[in-house]
Amino acid sequence: MQSLSSHTKHNRWLAIAMIAVAVGGLLVAFWFSAGETLQRNQTLMGKACKNAQLAVDSLYPESESPQQQVTNPDLMHQALAEALTNADGVKGGFWHTAQGFIGFSLPTNGGDTTDVGISNDDVPIVRSAVQRSLEQQRDIVSVQSNEQVATVVAACPEKNHYNLGIWLKKRVQFVPPNFTLIVSALFVVLAVIGGVLIVRESVFNRNWHSERDRIVAQAEDSSQAVSVTTEIPEIQPLLMLLYQARQQIQSKERELSQQMNKVIMANQKTLIGRIARSMTALAMTELEEIKRKLPKANANDIKERVLQLTELFSSFERVTEGAGHSKPTSIDAEDFLQELSDYHESTGNVKDITLTAIAEKGLKFEAEPLLLRFALDYLIRHIITFVPANSEIMLQATAEENFVKIAISDESAGIENKNKHLLFHADELAPTQYGIGLKVVRDTLRNQNGDISYEKVDKTSRFNVLIPMTKA
Repeated sequence: MQSLSSHTKHNRWLAIAMIAVAVGGLLVAFWFSAGETLQRNQTLMGKACKNAQLAVDSLYPESESPQQQVTNPDLMHQALAEALTNADGVKGGFWHTAQGFIGFSLPTNGGDTTDVGISNDDVPIVRSAVQRSLEQQRDIVSVQSNEQVATVVAACPEKNHYNLGIWLKKRVQFVPPNFTLIVSALFVVLAVIGGVLIVRESVFNRNWHSERDRIVAQAEDSSQAVSVTTEIPEIQPLLMLLYQARQQIQSKERELSQQMNKVIMANQKTLIGRIARSMTALAMTELEEIKRKLPKANANDIKERVLQLTELFSSFERVTEGAGHSKPTSIDAEDFLQELSDYHESTGNVKDITLTAIAEKGLKFEAEPLLLRFALDYLIRHIITFVPANSEIMLQATAEENFVKIAISDESAGIENKNKHLLFHADELAPTQYGIGLKVVRDTLRNQNGDISYEKVDKTSRFNVLIPMTKA
């Protein structure tokens, strides 16, 4: 495909010039056509007759009555000759309806002789025109023509003498009709050729811009390979550069993806390590408690504490082995909260703490069950540690936009103002105050595209957990 600039330069202006020449030629052919030539000369003869009438009338005062006889014909002939000075090829004179022709026929375009009288062939048309002009008291233009020549006669009344009229005559040579048709046909063909060039130019422009738009769309779509072939030569080097740039970008994207995968794996391992450290701290706390109470505890108490510790280690083993390998699954909120409530009920019984779970029917969310279970287990153990005895912990799940909101409310005094800046800020293996050491919970939830926040409502403290929801 030729370049747009060169194609426009070589074709568009050529087509415009051809059409302009064709239109001009057709106008010239029309101007010299028989009909237009005859119409133009009729109009000119009518104007010449008016000018001659005004020139002759100016010889006589307006108050003078019309005369029967012409008393000063030479003066009238002189005025007529002056009126026809600029009328090329026009002859003229006077005609009296009673006496016939009087005066001279005046050649006006370069002759020294004067023709006395008019030819017999022209007498009928001149007489007829003058008689009608006098009868109707207006200008009359008559034409007598054949295919090659026409005689145009104009007549107008001479107002200062009765039955006297002014007549003018001109022979008009026609361009041969065949010549006009041939010339017109040639110019029409030239105009058609110009029109075809314009159409081809328009088609070329449309195809050129379509090809350009296709290349731009292909270049914008990074998922498609860049084609280095095109019919537009100006864009060819750019396509080669784009192809090379796209290859480099894809290579860098692959490298970045590999690095991101490494970072994700590193973060996952770091999170698992922090989970393990936090659960170890819980286990050590339980062991210290068993060791402290061992001298005074009976067999049943020891058995119950050992079972709790065993369950803790079991959950720790499940999380550490499954984390990073399990996939997000759809979890029923009601069953999940009820299981949490039942599991921590035994821990809460030590302080007579009641756990109540409430959830909407059919409410589901998406998460890795082991990591989510760890986060909420850790959070509930933390709450049970610090809430007052004989209180209640409420677990409530509701839908909030595209998330499931699990609100965990308790009856504690809440987080002290001086410690609010530490909330979700750092890990504490053995936190000594409510709300401190929960960073591992937030990080675990964010790993599942969720989040956690804290608020104080009247006399109730509340942790709000958000987890991506799936429709039931």
